[in-house]
Formats: sequence, structure tokens, C-alpha cells
Amino acid sequence: MKTNKGFTLIELMIVIVIAAIMVTIAVPSMRTMIQNNRITTQANLFLGALNIARSEAVKRGKTVSICSSANQTSCAGNNAWEAGWIVFVDDSGTAGTKDGTDAIIRVWSALAGGSTLAEGGTASYVQYQTTGTANAAASFSLTIPDCIGDQVRTIAISATGRANVTKSTCP
Repeated sequence: MKTNKGFTLIELMIVIVIAAIMVTIAVPSMRTMIQNNRITTQANLFLGALNIARSEAVKRGKTVSICSSANQTSCAGNNAWEAGWIVFVDDSGTAGTKDGTDAIIRVWSALAGGSTLAEGGTASYVQYQTTGTANAAASFSLTIPDCIGDQVRTIAISATGRANVTKSTCP
């Protein structure tokens, strides 16, 4: 007697149904994980820029500023930080504005994925003095599209210059 080796149609359908159920459960979790990783990475990029500006001000013994910049060569003069930002030695001309002889230390391009980064007020720059202190306390809110749960990050800068990141709930 000859035996067939393989699956029956019913066995195949059961496997497909089980696979569909597992994918339905896994996809939303994967999306949330990707969003959490994106917001954490973007918050750390901005926090790193603030720390670089502060440490360069102390190291160089000169005022260093970080400002929003859409073209990565000059300050935008607005509150749209998601377009990118630059860190520069701010030792000539207008405070918080990259003037002709101000040397750029580092540039960051726009945030990916449609994220928004805005200061709570109207600050278009943060300036660090040679002691590592900031020109004023500031608070930035980083939000991603389709925000769920606690996926908002608040980057706060104290007057002493120290910056930290906290989680907040979505609006």
C-alpha cells in the first residue's frame, strides 16, 4: 500500500490561520517598538548636540551657541528645530546668530519621519557661556506622528546648563 507524504488541505489552512493570528498580534507591537526607538534616538541626538555645545564652550573658553538651521550653514531664527541645528563658536556679532567669522563646530540635518521639535517659548537658540551655564532655562518638546502612550520626549535645559530628557504622554 502506498502512503502519501505531505499536508492535507485542512492542515495547510490551519497553519495559515495560525500564522495570520500571530502576524496580527506582532505587527502593532513592532510598530510601537520602531516608534519608541525613533523618538529615543532623536532625543539623544539633540541631547548630544547640547552636551557638545556646553563642553566646547568650557574647553575653548568662548561662548558657544546652538541654533535651529534649515540649511545647516546659518541660523534660521525660528522655533522649527526639526529642520536641523548647528553648534558654533559665537564670538562675534549678534548673540545666537551665526555671523561671518563664527566657526561651525558641528551640524545636524532634519529629523526623519515627520517628527517635530519645538521650544516651549520662542527660543531660536541656546547659548553656553565659558562656565558651562546656559543663557536661560529652556524646554523642548519632541513629538512623532501618530504618537501613542508616553512617546513624547521633553528635553529640559536648566540655567546651570545641564540638559536632561524625560518621557511625557502624547497630547
